[in-house]
Amino acid sequence: MIKPTTVRLVLTIAVSYVWTIHQLDVHNAFLNGILQEEVYMAQPPGFIDPALPSHVCRLHKSLYGLKQAPRAWYNRLSKFLLSIGFQASKGDTSLFILSHDGAMIYLLVYVDDILLTGSNSAVLHRLITLLQSEFKLRDLGSVHFFLGIEVKSTAMGILLSQHKYTLDII
Repeated sequence: MIKPTTVRLVLTIAVSYVWTIHQLDVHNAFLNGILQEEVYMAQPPGFIDPALPSHVCRLHKSLYGLKQAPRAWYNRLSKFLLSIGFQASKGDTSLFILSHDGAMIYLLVYVDDILLTGSNSAVLHRLITLLQSEFKLRDLGSVHFFLGIEVKSTAMGILLSQHKYTLDII
């Protein structure tokens, strides 16, 4: 679970150094997870093999609705990030940090939403391209909305607001 203080800290660092903050969205994130344990399911209706109607399917990749799906997705993503040089934060499992050729990159992940910021925009764009080569994702550009928090750029930095969330509740 992502810690709100970590989100505020990363946003504060980005604003302090005037870094851009990219938001990425991973399509069907849970379908990217590779299962470590054996999981079986009944043949889905409409796809039952008439010759073997009582057989079950062994899953190799996760599906939405499996209790293992969130962990399998997180393990696949973190393994990939670690393989390209990121370090996992010891204080928050949703934060990954890359120090490369003097550039600092911070990556926050919450399920299928990723915030990415850093000191070198060329390294950021190469990283986004690398992530896109491994996972199907969209670069949503500058962050506007993350975890129910609206993020608005101002002349003095950014403004965090839950105005939309408040209106939805009312």
